[in-house]
Amino acid sequence: MEPADRYKYEKYNFRVITPLLVLIALTFLFNGGYIGASIAFLLAVPTAFSYQGVIIDPAENRFLKYDRFLTFRIGSWKDLSRPSYVTVVRIKLSNRRTAPSPIVAPEDKKGARSFKVNLVVEGDERFIPICHGALEQMTGEALKLGKHLGLRVLDYTTHEKKWIL
Repeated sequence: MEPADRYKYEKYNFRVITPLLVLIALTFLFNGGYIGASIAFLLAVPTAFSYQGVIIDPAENRFLKYDRFLTFRIGSWKDLSRPSYVTVVRIKLSNRRTAPSPIVAPEDKKGARSFKVNLVVEGDERFIPICHGALEQMTGEALKLGKHLGLRVLDYTTHEKKWIL
């Protein structure tokens, strides 16, 4: 259980390795390799329940970005520079192979739009990515983070950049 003064965001993360391990387990099973099937299945179960998240602890001035499998968290606490504001930005995912984050089939056949919440900090890292997803969900999450930390929230999703908190 997290203390009440901490901000926490967690989202289910689909991993390609889980169906791949199940496929390997089925292949072993059909060919009589029961030990190999059980090992692949035992590796597939914890990865099926994979979550990614971030915890911000303003009292101790630190944050944790982690991957969680069942109850095990993988990640380490890092020092948090002084936060300035929270921003919601629009990102465009491309289906080109040379783009930084290719996707297979975007909705509009040219690219897909997603939105991202960043915590802008004073320091070398400039911002900490918190989460990404649909506009309504990310705006709500940015407002929640802004209220929790007592920061302003900048809507950077359109040409008319405006403060929404």
